Amino acid sequence: MQDDTLVVPGERIATEEEFQPGRNTYTEGGAIYSSTFGTVKSAEGAVSVQPGTGREIKIIDKGMTVIGTVTDDMKSVIFVEIDAINIGKKEYLALKDGKILPPRPNGGARAPMGRRGADNKFYEAKEKMCGVGDTVLAKVLFNDKDSYTLGILGEPFGVVFAKCGKCGEEMNWNQERHILVCSSCGSAERRKVSVFYGQPEKIKALFA
Repeated sequence: MQDDTLVVPGERIATEEEFQPGRNTYTEGGAIYSSTFGTVKSAEGAVSVQPGTGREIKIIDKGMTVIGTVTDDMKSVIFVEIDAINIGKKEYLALKDGKILPPRPNGGARAPMGRRGADNKFYEAKEKMCGVGDTVLAKVLFNDKDSYTLGILGEPFGVVFAKCGKCGEEMNWNQERHILVCSSCGSAERRKVSVFYGQPEKIKALFA
């Protein structure tokens, strides 16, 4: 992949035969993948991903679509580290983390967590909206003082990349079962999955 190419988490950028893995990358099956949203850079035999591009700097605000990584799940709130995003000639930065609050109808028990293509379906409370390490596509609902409140209901939003909780390999979306299945050990996990799961080109198009 050429330098300065825009990539998203989980996107293949090179092989270990071509380069050594550098900053913001990881290896799997002899290939090198991006672990963040940014641009490809190569130097001295290593390939890395650089968040940010030196473009005009703006701040992420209410109503924007963002992408980030789940860093903690405290049941009552899920924390997300939001990536810098590039739109046109502008780079948008997050000055604070995001949080996802599981919706509660009428102040009662935990609410429906829509799954891909079926937001009128209900998840049981024991099933996760997303897990630590997942990459999520979300909408900024509120720009609060200390954090962004994020929403992941609706087909475009939700988990777009995940690794297996048992073996750490990439999870694949099983359309028939409406579930994520590990590409290595076959373990199955439920998430609120975006329609763009495993489709980096379509995710990048959202930020064109």
